[in-house]
Amino acid sequence: MRRLTLFLLIPALFACDNGVKQRYADLAKADTLRQDSIMTIKNQLLNDMLVSTQFVNDISAEIAKARSLPKSVKEAKLSTPAEAANFQADRDQVLGKIRHLVARLDSVDSRLVGLRKQAVQFAQRDTMLTQQIAQYEKTISDFRETVERQKTEFQGIIDQQNVQIAALKNQVDTVTQVAAKLTTDKAAYVDTVTGLVKEKNSAYYVAGTKDELIQKGVLVEEGRKPYLLFGSRRVAPARSLDSTIFVQIDRLKDRDITLPDGEYQILSRQDPQFTQPVQVKDGKIVGGLKITAPEKFWAPSRFLILVRS
Repeated sequence: MRRLTLFLLIPALFACDNGVKQRYADLAKADTLRQDSIMTIKNQLLNDMLVSTQFVNDISAEIAKARSLPKSVKEAKLSTPAEAANFQADRDQVLGKIRHLVARLDSVDSRLVGLRKQAVQFAQRDTMLTQQIAQYEKTISDFRETVERQKTEFQGIIDQQNVQIAALKNQVDTVTQVAAKLTTDKAAYVDTVTGLVKEKNSAYYVAGTKDELIQKGVLVEEGRKPYLLFGSRRVAPARSLDSTIFVQIDRLKDRDITLPDGEYQILSRQDPQFTQPVQVKDGKIVGGLKITAPEKFWAPSRFLILVRS
């Protein structure tokens, strides 16, 4: 939630900064215009004061002229009507100038009043602009304090999360190592089990004449001959058998054993009743045999010895 607040606050601050910058630009422009206007007003006031002073001087001069004129025609001691007419025209001209100058002076005075009002308005606006600038600066300062506070809190959260991430990474590394070891152990276990199952289900058979099997060490002769010089001794499977001499099969899957031509009998300890010969001739197996009950057939021994007659 704090992170979201910071993310929302930062764009707001940027927007505020942009708005304040625009307002500053507007205020700067307004201040420039204000300064130009004040300078214009000052110049106009100065010009109007100069004009007013000139008007006053002109009025004073005209009044002095008027005062220097005789108060009446009699005092002027004019001898002809033309001189009287000129005298009256001079008086009228002086009075007209005085009236004109007074009217212009009144106009300048009105302008001075207006300029004073404008100067007062600009002073008021200047005060308002100063207050607005102060308010904008305070708003920016508040925003910056908030952002700094949020940044500090957010950095604390990031540091805490970095610590948690480092701890989790260590845990992940440990779990990965354990998983790798378990995978290796499982593979070794599977290989071991597969080997054990294969070894358990392995069976072996060999087929040949008695002499061939004796020569290979599969059979051994035991006991005495029935006659001193004649007959043969009884043969039996050797106590230690070499599996490389035999054909290896899976006792559960490989149930059919194919034999070379000839007649065979089982000389090892397996029970023939758990088999089904392909053909029987004189009680002997011909062509091969099918194992019908593997568990029972191979129970006495894993080595099947078939002796050809």
